[in-house]
Amino acid sequence: MEVKDMEINGECSKPKKSKCCSEHMLHNSQWTNLPSVVLYQIFDLLSHEDRKNASLVCRHWRNNSFHSKWWPSMKFKIHSGELHKLDFITYTFGKIVSQATISLDSQSSSCIYELIILLRLLSENNHLKSFLLEPSHCRIECLAVKQKDQRLLDEILDLIIAILPRLDEFSLGCVEDLAEYKDYILRQLNPNRVKLLGLASIKNDSLKYEQCCLNPDLMASFKNLKVLSIDYDHLSDSLLNKLDGSEKLERLVVHLHKISKNQEGTTNGAWRYFKEVHPNCLLRLTLIHAHNAIEKLPVDVLREEMPLSHIKVLFCENVNMEVLHSLSQYYKGTLRSVIWIDSLSEKPSSWKFSKDASPDPFVLMAWLCSHFEELILYGYKYSGENLVAIGRLRGSEMKKLEIPEADILYNQVVDNVYLIKDITKNLRRSWSPLCNYELHPVIHNPVTGDSDEFLLPLVLQDLH
Repeated sequence: MEVKDMEINGECSKPKKSKCCSEHMLHNSQWTNLPSVVLYQIFDLLSHEDRKNASLVCRHWRNNSFHSKWWPSMKFKIHSGELHKLDFITYTFGKIVSQATISLDSQSSSCIYELIILLRLLSENNHLKSFLLEPSHCRIECLAVKQKDQRLLDEILDLIIAILPRLDEFSLGCVEDLAEYKDYILRQLNPNRVKLLGLASIKNDSLKYEQCCLNPDLMASFKNLKVLSIDYDHLSDSLLNKLDGSEKLERLVVHLHKISKNQEGTTNGAWRYFKEVHPNCLLRLTLIHAHNAIEKLPVDVLREEMPLSHIKVLFCENVNMEVLHSLSQYYKGTLRSVIWIDSLSEKPSSWKFSKDASPDPFVLMAWLCSHFEELILYGYKYSGENLVAIGRLRGSEMKKLEIPEADILYNQVVDNVYLIKDITKNLRRSWSPLCNYELHPVIHNPVTGDSDEFLLPLVLQDLH
């Protein structure tokens, strides 16, 4: 009867909704509308990768996947040419992360404005505990006009000041403009919280800069400090004594740009007492464009009682053999790393190791310093035979041995093939000298390259 009626009327009856289809829609709607509190409990049981996959289910799940507990740290990359990717990351994570590391193109005006937007969000973030700046250059300025915009700098400083009281870790990223306000920054921090404090800077002109004030008394209340970086301008017996209360101190990083006539400096007695109070603390000394300080280093800076573990000499355009020999003489039990870097050159000073070094200071370090594990040498001609000796003396304990191919001096016994084979065997890993294409442009030519871009990542590693 039903078939006949359909033929007469020329109509088809509407299909009934499938029971399984209805159940599927109901099933989906139930999952996509789970309460946030339930999703939170589910997500909390997942690994980070599984949580990211689950966030692809729907917008509701995605929105609930961004919680401060699951995104404790974030590196915000504020670079020219990548700003279109930044909005989502800034507005999503700026208010929830606990640890914020900011990689910044500090000579781009558009990047500076994006930094300010991020800082505004971070200033409202009650979860924030760590703020580490990683700029491209030591100054905050617009490359187009080659000058600071004081208004922007003041706003950046004000926003950073608002963040400081809740931080456990803070680094000004060696920015010279911010380093001028060290005293003020110290007064805004909560000394009972701070464990890492990066106050050292890199000077745009190492010979002409105004020394800013740092009151040693302000350091006395930082009881939980583990890592501290400062400029040599502020290093004194008084400062070392004020760190008495920082019993957990593990690392002191010092940046030296010049030695002033009225520089107070330090004494062996102060360092001896410092080591008694901080038996586990090691010193890292970094010279940056310190052309006039190299010759004065043994007398005015180095002290036998220093717990020196790392020394970096960066673009000082000279090598001091007396300093290098003193390292294996005075710091046998602490020295771990020597980095001496200049641009590649054929100047007479670049041949010092082939003329003046007998015995070779680096071979002595490899022999006498029990913890020696890193040697990086750029810009100085160096014997392949000595590299072989270092490899044999240190073996697999040598974590890093780095020298450009162009700086190695070969002879009839040690050629390129022999060198690579022997060092690879003794280090128990693949090794070869650096090829030209692996070197930063500033290593090839100090005029065409930008030393800040090379220096900053290298020196900021000392905080980690």
